[in-house]
Amino acid sequence: MIGPFATATEFCEFTGFALPDDLARLQANLMLASSKIRNYCDQVLSFVEDDVITVYPTASTFLSLPERPVVEVSDVDVNGVTVTDFYITPRGIRSGSVASAGSTWSSGATVTYSHGYAETDPEFGVFRSICIEAAARAFTMSERPAQGGALVESVGFAPQVFLTEDDRLQLREFMRGPVR
Repeated sequence: MIGPFATATEFCEFTGFALPDDLARLQANLMLASSKIRNYCDQVLSFVEDDVITVYPTASTFLSLPERPVVEVSDVDVNGVTVTDFYITPRGIRSGSVASAGSTWSSGATVTYSHGYAETDPEFGVFRSICIEAAARAFTMSERPAQGGALVESVGFAPQVFLTEDDRLQLREFMRGPVR
């Protein structure tokens, strides 16, 4: 299971809220915010090592992989035979064979690859800050908790985690593009 983009400690450091005794609600909101980010982008985004996928046949020399960016490809099998004549792009793999363009992927392939962003990548920091801000909105009535606002629980409103238009603009570049 992929975890949230931020921890409860990171949330409290970012927002200035005290670390609560019961972390369950805070962790649930961070997980919900992370899920909303992943759902909006239609990507896992977090680093996943050695994910295995079977890709449909294509006549193209390019084999698009669903999770991006592609970081490493450790194995490619076509009809049970290992293929090594390819190179990696951020969106997938391209056949290195120019003799018969696309013939490598005309039977599809099973690909083992690593994808996504490590916690040390600058892009992951974008996900972390959006996650924290979305979770923080669930604790306050203000869109920006640093600017003040009452705790939602103290005024009787149910918490709601959502992405703002600004969040969506920042995430747009990470959305899954068309698969060719």
